[in-house]
Amino acid sequence: MAKSGTVELEPPPLRNVRSLTGLRFLMSITVFISHLAVMLPVPHVNEVLELAGSGGTFFLVLSGFALTWSFRGNDTWGWFMGRRMSRIWPTLVIALALPLGFALAAPGTDAGHMIGAALASLFFVQAWIPGVVLETTNPVTWMLSCVVFFYAIFLWVGRFFLRRTLRQLAWLAVAVLAYGWALRIVLWFAYPPSEPLALDDAAGLTFGIYSPLGRIQEFLFGVLMAAAMRRGLRVRFTVGQVVAVIAVALAVMWAMAGASVRSAVPHDPLDLVMAPLYALLLAAYTQREIDGRSSLYTRPSMVALGKISMGIYLFHFTVIFTIAAMVYPDKQMVDFFLDPVTPVNAHWLWGTVGLVISIVVGWLVHRYYEDPIERRFRAFLNSRTGRAASASPAAPAGADRGLVGSSTSESS
Repeated sequence: MAKSGTVELEPPPLRNVRSLTGLRFLMSITVFISHLAVMLPVPHVNEVLELAGSGGTFFLVLSGFALTWSFRGNDTWGWFMGRRMSRIWPTLVIALALPLGFALAAPGTDAGHMIGAALASLFFVQAWIPGVVLETTNPVTWMLSCVVFFYAIFLWVGRFFLRRTLRQLAWLAVAVLAYGWALRIVLWFAYPPSEPLALDDAAGLTFGIYSPLGRIQEFLFGVLMAAAMRRGLRVRFTVGQVVAVIAVALAVMWAMAGASVRSAVPHDPLDLVMAPLYALLLAAYTQREIDGRSSLYTRPSMVALGKISMGIYLFHFTVIFTIAAMVYPDKQMVDFFLDPVTPVNAHWLWGTVGLVISIVVGWLVHRYYEDPIERRFRAFLNSRTGRAASASPAAPAGADRGLVGSSTSESS
């Protein structure tokens, strides 16, 4: 359903980049590992596993890239947002309701706060409220507040970036990078990393790190890279070369584990370091497919796993916490963050169990709940707008699904 007077943009050189869907599974697993390292730490390598915390950054970069790569420019705002809500909202409801039920059944729970936090998550304002963003029954849902805000502005952002020259996009990339670092440096001065961190007294820090205004640079790196490739940029780096650079960057961050700026997640510049590198990685995989070469993430099994990544992402924290609470029944959720348990080898077993359960739950939710509801809602939108379901000519069945839009058919 094209907006009156809106001209459809030139299509990308390859409409369906399968590796972008497969890479979403990698993203969901890295986030799983980062939370496992907090609640069920293991000896010797836990500091390495904590680097997986950049999986959230990967998610936002990938979302921006996938949206921009497939954006045609002729969507209306209501149609665009309606499709995204049909994918996110139904699964979010049960991802919030399940842990909320557990929390309300536990003694000493502040029911009013927990219900209010769940409602803030449900209506995507969680990340805008410092006192709520991390204090909810399912902490990972804060990122959806950011993503939905980025969706809300994307029609304007996408058109703007896709009409820029490569030179202009390069300068915009510099500006986005400068914005991210400038914001973090200001927060470092306001909340010195060398001093003890009490989040109750750090509303500005929480807002600056977890709100959409604190994460938009990650999304924009994905937008910029996809726009540059659609405007004619040919990526000369191979996937292997980009992976090598990422490995070096992560090794440097690991070596800095004792530095004050890496002492707490809100201070950590890991996201700023990794965002442009993840954009390069996505570009390298995309260029590889444009050149007619496959990869690990184009395999049908990886694409299938990528499509269930939304369920893995939204339920994995509940799974890990449930297991951790069984192993350490005297600990509340906040205790695992403020008073970490001792790393032991037995946690490898519990982590494996948690991973298997998370994948199974992700598949069940996608197969029997998320996908059927999304299809029905899209059919409803089609009937209301008169737009045929075949309006996305090159989008294969299921390609537009996954973790908040799993493929290059994002704008279909």
